[in-house]
Amino acid sequence: MKHNPYQNRLDHELARLTVENNKLKEQLEAADNAGLVKDLEQCHQKLSESETALKKTRTMFQDKVKTFKESIYELFGYSVTCPADNQYSLLSVFAESQSNTILFFKGDNNNMQLMNTKYTETLDMRSHISKLTQHRSIPLFLSDVTSDLFHRQTCIGGALEFTSDMAE
Repeated sequence: MKHNPYQNRLDHELARLTVENNKLKEQLEAADNAGLVKDLEQCHQKLSESETALKKTRTMFQDKVKTFKESIYELFGYSVTCPADNQYSLLSVFAESQSNTILFFKGDNNNMQLMNTKYTETLDMRSHISKLTQHRSIPLFLSDVTSDLFHRQTCIGGALEFTSDMAE
């Protein structure tokens, strides 16, 4: 029984099913690849949207920081910068030079400490610093420095000199 019709039919059916199975595998693989491509495209789109939102947030944050720093300068008369972690450099609106900065350091215990700079080591600053150590009040110290700088800038020989900014 070399040529069994039943076996031939089974062999033929097996061959047909194998071809069909291979075609289905190819279709499934193509569908999986298409799904992966679609998922990848969605991920790229979400990443792009997130990057755009991040840029927008950064810009808004930078604008808010700039506005805040300008407000501090206008309200309190000091430009505040952070030259390093936990360091705050203050420059008075009445400073005679850009190098006349007052530097504070925020320590581990969250206390602000006045750091030595060329400006704080001058004879004029020593009287202000003694008030800082005596009263332990940074706002009092800064107001004393501001008042002193203001009088140096505007008082000449006891007469008050008005600038165009003050006349308005």
